[in-house]
Amino acid sequence: MTDKNGGLHLTTVGADVDLSEMFGEDRQKKEKELVRKIDLRMMPLMMLIYLGLHGTQYNTIISIFFVGYILTQIPTNMILNKMRPSIFLPVIMCLWAGVSAATGAVQNYPGMIVLRFVLGFVEAPFFPGALYLFSSWYTKRELAKRISILYAAGQMSGAFGGLLGSAIMSGMDGKAGLPAWRWLFIIEGVATFPVAAITIWVLPDYPATTKWLSEDEKKLAVLRLAEEANQEDDRSDVSSWDGLKMAFADPALYLIWFMQLGLNTAAAFINFFPSIVATLGYGQSTTLLLSAPPYVFAAILGICNSWHSDSTKERYWHVVWPQVFCSIGFIISASTMNLAARYTSTFLMMSVYGSFGCILSWVSTSLPRPPPKRAVAYAVVNAGSNLASIYASYFYPKSQGPRYWQANVANVAFSGMCIILATTLRFCLSRRNKELDTAAQEDIHAGITCQHGGSKAARVAAKWQCDPEYRYTL
Repeated sequence: MTDKNGGLHLTTVGADVDLSEMFGEDRQKKEKELVRKIDLRMMPLMMLIYLGLHGTQYNTIISIFFVGYILTQIPTNMILNKMRPSIFLPVIMCLWAGVSAATGAVQNYPGMIVLRFVLGFVEAPFFPGALYLFSSWYTKRELAKRISILYAAGQMSGAFGGLLGSAIMSGMDGKAGLPAWRWLFIIEGVATFPVAAITIWVLPDYPATTKWLSEDEKKLAVLRLAEEANQEDDRSDVSSWDGLKMAFADPALYLIWFMQLGLNTAAAFINFFPSIVATLGYGQSTTLLLSAPPYVFAAILGICNSWHSDSTKERYWHVVWPQVFCSIGFIISASTMNLAARYTSTFLMMSVYGSFGCILSWVSTSLPRPPPKRAVAYAVVNAGSNLASIYASYFYPKSQGPRYWQANVANVAFSGMCIILATTLRFCLSRRNKELDTAAQEDIHAGITCQHGGSKAARVAAKWQCDPEYRYTL
């Protein structure tokens, strides 16, 4: 909360601390050092975990995987809000590793179905959990690009994971009497256990509870996030169930959820990307090589767009323009068989991923507090948008190749849906900001401070569980 002199007072690490003393000349230097320290501990490790979880692409061909994947995310993020991430995520990793390794020993189709469901069940907590953990450490100037960097790890796995796995497993076929595909699951599962052990010691928990930070670093870490939301990120004030009810009562959740659903549906072409590139008419080896550059382009574009979005603290236009470009790519792919145009269209289609980090970081600034509400929001957006993985798998039947015009028309429609919902969200958040501004002005004229419980600004802010001085990112 803000005192009468404008200083920020927060109850953090067990004491009432006047944090205005940390606004000295070396504040910026200390903050950069803190962010670098968190980056070095968190980003490489989270990317390594995400690469590992995406290494086994076999799960994407069985829809039952997504049943477990979708059902688990909300309750697990509610649990994560009350647990240490450095304990919760390694436990999840070990469970995933055990199920993956067990897949290498499966003997029949029913057994495979059960394991696919369980694998989705134990894999689900990672990505929404990672998003929530990122939002607990990084400000709106830092969050989108880090989400994009994490997601780029998954994209690179999609680009090269199959080739790398094939190269590694080519020498294992028949070893100990097992085919190569069994060794793939076994080795990936076993290799995850030492990574989980490292995670316990390296991964940060939350800003006020990370043991390897000094007391000053903890205070600064809490302050950075509190400054943006004008209130502390306190996980003890609100229960997980209250956070659930708050999230589902906020219209912003549904707008972002279906915005991301539109993006994920349009992006489902990625599951059929080798088939799309194969329509260029080249052999299998050349097709695989031609498939890699668009993936790299998508990763670079996503990071650059998110980086600029963070630096300008603007989300809407950074969400919209990639959807326009990918729609142009879908139209070209559906309308011509010209070789150069079709290959160019694959890069334009990959532009769909440019919006990814910006949408997910918009969750954090649209539903910022209390933490249980934000945790549920991230889980709902990620789980709900993955419904696209179930129905979009039917968009690309071989009978519609090589143009796949029905799928491309549908993709344009879903990208348009993403743009419309982004526009609606921007309008709604802008209206909230105006209501807060108007209420604050009326309080000033009435001689009431905005922090006063009876102020109009406080009543308006209470509708969305934000601070009266908070303003939404557009």
